[in-house]
Amino acid sequence: MGDVDGYYLLASSVAAVTARICTHPIDTIKTRLQVANVPWQPQHSRYQWFRQAVFPDMVSTSRTSAFLSLYRGLPVTLLFSVPALSVYLSCYELTKNWLDIHARWLKRDAIGNHLISGCAAEVTAGILFTPMEVMKNRLQTDRHPTVQSRMAGRLARHILQTEGIPGFFKGYWMGLAVFVPHTMTYFATYEELKRWAGGRTESVAQQLPFGTYLWCSTVASVVSITLSTPLDIVKTRWQISAAEQGTAYRQGPLAIALHMWKHEGRWRSLARGLLARIAWGIPTTAISMTVFECLKDWRATKSM
Repeated sequence: MGDVDGYYLLASSVAAVTARICTHPIDTIKTRLQVANVPWQPQHSRYQWFRQAVFPDMVSTSRTSAFLSLYRGLPVTLLFSVPALSVYLSCYELTKNWLDIHARWLKRDAIGNHLISGCAAEVTAGILFTPMEVMKNRLQTDRHPTVQSRMAGRLARHILQTEGIPGFFKGYWMGLAVFVPHTMTYFATYEELKRWAGGRTESVAQQLPFGTYLWCSTVASVVSITLSTPLDIVKTRWQISAAEQGTAYRQGPLAIALHMWKHEGRWRSLARGLLARIAWGIPTTAISMTVFECLKDWRATKSM
C-alpha cells in the first residue's frame, strides 16, 4: 500500500505541474473577469469591456508587459497546487479503495463511492487550495503592482501582519460550498462516463485510451463548472475583499451576491467569466486527470 500511495503522489504531482503551467494565463483572465465590477454597457463592444476588465493598464503599459501580467501569481500556484492536487487526487483514490474494501454497498463502481470520495478529497485538499487561492487571486487582480507587491513572500507577510493566520483561509467554508458539490458532480459524471466508454465493465484494472480519459474529463468539467460558477465568483470576490477598501465586498458573501445582483446586471453578473472558467477548467482538469490516469495505467502494466 505504501508504494501505491507514493505512486499516487508522484503521478498527481506531475499532473499538477503540467496542468497549471499550461493554463495559468487563462486562470488569470477568468479571475479578472470575475472581479470586474463595472457592468457591460450597450454602447461598448464586448471586446472593449473584455480588454478593460482583463488589461486595465493596457494604455500605459506595453503589450508584452500586459501579456506577462497573465503569469502573475504562477510561483504561488505551483508552490501550493502540487501538494494540494497531490493530496486531492491521492485522497480520492485512497478513499475510493477504502470504501470498496470496507463498505459492501459502496464498491468502486457505485455512484455513492464517487460522491463520498470526491467530498473527502475536496475537504482535505481545501486546506492547501485556500491559501493558494487567496494569494493567487490578490496577485492576479492587483491593478497597480509594484516590484514588492509581486513577491509572494511579501504578500504572505502582509496578510499575516494585517489579518493573521485566518487571512490565509478566507473563503475556506465558501470554497467548500462551491467545490464540494463541484467535485462530487465532476467525479460522479467522470466515473459514469468512463464506465459507459468501457462497455460498463466493473473491472478495477480497466484501462482506457488517452483520448477517452480526455473526453470523459472534458464533459464532466463542463457540467460541474457550469453548476458552480455563480458561487465561485462570490468566493473569489470575498477572498480579495481585504484589498477592496470601502466596498460592499467586505460585508460578506451574501452582501457580495446581493450587490452584484442589484448593481452589476442581475443573473449576468453571476455568470461572468463562465466561458473563461470553462476554457480554464477543461484543460486544467483534463490534463491533470489524463496524466494521472495514464501514469496509473502505466504502473499497472509494468506491475503485471
